[in-house]
Amino acid sequence: MNALRRLAQYAQAMNRVILTHSTLLTALKDHLPSNKQRQTIVDGLLYAYQLDQECEILPIAPMEWALLEQYHDADFIQELTRPRDVIDQQSENYKTMQECINDEFEELDDDEQELSSSVQDEKFGLSFDCYPFPFMRYYVNLTAASTIQLARRLVNSTNETESRRTIGINWYGGRHHCHRSRCSGFCYVNDVVLGITTIRKMCSGGVFYLDLDLHNGDGVAEAFKFSKKVSTCSVHRHDVGFFPVGTGRLDVSVAGMYNVPTRRGLTDEDMLWIIENIVLKLIEKHQPDYLVVQLGCDGLALDPNNEWNMTIQGYSSVMRLLLGNVGLPIMVLGGGGYNHTEVAKCWTFVTGTLLGYGVDKFDEIPEHRQLDHYESDGFMFWTDSNLHPRKMRNGNDLEYLQHLKSHLLSL
Repeated sequence: MNALRRLAQYAQAMNRVILTHSTLLTALKDHLPSNKQRQTIVDGLLYAYQLDQECEILPIAPMEWALLEQYHDADFIQELTRPRDVIDQQSENYKTMQECINDEFEELDDDEQELSSSVQDEKFGLSFDCYPFPFMRYYVNLTAASTIQLARRLVNSTNETESRRTIGINWYGGRHHCHRSRCSGFCYVNDVVLGITTIRKMCSGGVFYLDLDLHNGDGVAEAFKFSKKVSTCSVHRHDVGFFPVGTGRLDVSVAGMYNVPTRRGLTDEDMLWIIENIVLKLIEKHQPDYLVVQLGCDGLALDPNNEWNMTIQGYSSVMRLLLGNVGLPIMVLGGGGYNHTEVAKCWTFVTGTLLGYGVDKFDEIPEHRQLDHYESDGFMFWTDSNLHPRKMRNGNDLEYLQHLKSHLLSL
């Protein structure tokens, strides 16, 4: 047995890693207008490295529609989940998709009533960046279910195995912009809020939510801004006119709801400084029982947003820093990221990190159905472009970072 395998097995002995899976949800997420085919590329790489074989797989099943109303407004859910057959039929794989949906959703659909279409989509944000797409209602159900069911498993596993930390991974989740009654920022349901709410219902302790997406996790912060048991901390890019507009400023932070607004050019080193000098101290202050991390990776240097200058190994280092300093059960969720092959590499590498693997496991990309997507990378995991940041002006000097720290730790 080689040293790499021994290290991974040691990490597995210390951590119980749970990974969500749903073939249907992967197909549904491939219809998401902002990230078409991304989930298939992510899953393909993850399974090509056989990381799923070293995780406890949690199959995702459809949930009762009523569970969406644990956070979301009933009228919003009614409009969001009403049948849209004309739009569904626009899918290239309509017949195959419909058969798969009928197989999994049969019991739910038997009792389902036709929902009214009188309410205008625009009222609930179903336009512009969140327009309706094929099979949207089923995507909403399973996306929410993926985080809710993982949250349940995380709590149950923690109660069963107190001597081992449980880590739950759900790359389907992390839709952090959706509000109680309005879609926003490519997010049609706030699975994050539903997942955290599930944890809170199952335990008496607190939850600390850390959002590392390029964009402020405004929907989650809004949901818990008056909660004494859920603390939120969003590290994000902030500027005039930057989405979500009008949110995420430092001066609106309060105890339990922290904004870490960064400038353009944020590097791996900057992010690690923020985690070590701000985030870990906030976690220590609030003494939570669970940690939820949204790991959108649209801050990668190769992401088309071109705002942050982070690398795949930088995101991995953040997770290692958290693992080494926070001895809590952790739920890790996906999020943004628009260079799909780099997203796949990032989340695959982070999954490997959580399993105890290092850089050496990831070299030439294994043969799998999505391999052609990596032709421009020479079919290699690591390239000169993703190993090193771009040449970009960094506005996050130490003086500014110290200013953020001083303000937030004084709250």
